[in-house]
Amino acid sequence: MKAPSIPRDEIISFKKLRAFIGFTGILLPIVVVLGCYLLGAGQYSFQHSVSHYYYTLMHIVFVSILCVLGGFLITYRGKDHWESRVSNLAGFSAFGIAAFPTSFLGFQPEHDGMNQYLRLLRGVTGFGGSLHYAFASLLFICFIIFCLYFFQKPDEHYTGVEEVKFKRRKIVYTISGWVIIISIIMIPLIGFVIKPQKGIFVYSTFIFETTSLWAFGTAWLVKGSAALKKMPVVRRLVHPLR
Repeated sequence: MKAPSIPRDEIISFKKLRAFIGFTGILLPIVVVLGCYLLGAGQYSFQHSVSHYYYTLMHIVFVSILCVLGGFLITYRGKDHWESRVSNLAGFSAFGIAAFPTSFLGFQPEHDGMNQYLRLLRGVTGFGGSLHYAFASLLFICFIIFCLYFFQKPDEHYTGVEEVKFKRRKIVYTISGWVIIISIIMIPLIGFVIKPQKGIFVYSTFIFETTSLWAFGTAWLVKGSAALKKMPVVRRLVHPLR
């Protein structure tokens, strides 16, 4: 069953909302790392996971971006009721990640308080930690469903050049979906099986969470690019796809 038709100005606003969702996903890891660095965290600007920024000097920004992302996803109206429901599930999952933080274990630095904004007096319980991972897993699964299923459907009937461009966009969505899948497989594989003790892969969880967020953000940006084509720079960038 298709969702009821809505006025044209609202349709345009929801196309822009797709782009805003994409921007939010891409900016999250960049903003928290850069913010910590500018606030003097130095070598501790990088954490073992994106979730550990809950405890950093960028706590308020981190939680705010998750809540904004959640709000965007819940507000988003899909082409049918199922797309809207999956978007709602993704939005509530983003809220859940913000409400149930990961364990403090692994935060850098652990003892001297540098770059630390808060520490929970009672710590995170096993149940709370499980909820955090459950919400994070649900969010990434929703991202995959959007890339490999919902975004594969055209918004309208395309012919000629527009059909060719849509097929190109489908390739972007497919690649984005598989990047997310590979990334979420690599997180436990490297973090819990290989367990690197030094080098860049000490930050493997952060790295692959970031690649997942960037893949998700890219897919949503491309999906919402039609609403931004009036901007000359954007029009040139997306011309092969739009």
